[in-house]
Amino acid sequence: MSASWAPKAFVTILHAGVVAASVTYLLGLWPGAAGEAVVATPTRVWLLIALAVTYLARLLVTQYVMVTRDFPWEEALPVGIWVVICQATFAWAGGTNADAVSWVAWAGVTLYAFGSWLNTGSEAARRRFKAGGAHRGELFTGHAFRFTRHPNYLGDSLLFTGFAMVTGSWWAAVIPVVMTAMFVGMHIPRLDAHMAQHYGEQWAAYAARTKKLVPGVY
Repeated sequence: MSASWAPKAFVTILHAGVVAASVTYLLGLWPGAAGEAVVATPTRVWLLIALAVTYLARLLVTQYVMVTRDFPWEEALPVGIWVVICQATFAWAGGTNADAVSWVAWAGVTLYAFGSWLNTGSEAARRRFKAGGAHRGELFTGHAFRFTRHPNYLGDSLLFTGFAMVTGSWWAAVIPVVMTAMFVGMHIPRLDAHMAQHYGEQWAAYAARTKKLVPGVY
């Protein structure tokens, strides 16, 4: 059994728990949660539930299918805590918003769907490329990696921005802003250093022609 099973189980349990609590709250089965009852329209409630459950499903696929590397406790602890903060914030922000669902929310759904595809689709393409060992030691630069070095991070930034838009609350925008800041200030520099060490000249050539996060910008 992999040494990563316990950290993965920890994140899974935390995330499943907060999604279950969020759904219970949004359906009005947990009145008074976070000090306020749900006043959101049924449309917003069901959109929030759909997005929360979809992200949980994507996390499970990522952890148990896409990610084959070690998943240590040092990574699992902040990831587990962060997803709880994100899901709880979106449920509360959206549930306490009584405004009618506008085009902003539907634009958010579109952005969420695109970000999810960008993240999961790029990882699935890389997994297919690496399957069987035929490309061992070769850097994958296909799919969305042609346009950005980190399509998974860009995808998460976009989908969480979309999730925040669906809540209809400006407070929820704190989540994608903080997440993107962590990507830019911490995760990308650390991963770039690792990739440079692992792939050498392949990475240097790729990095010279490909932006870190936003195609054509940064």
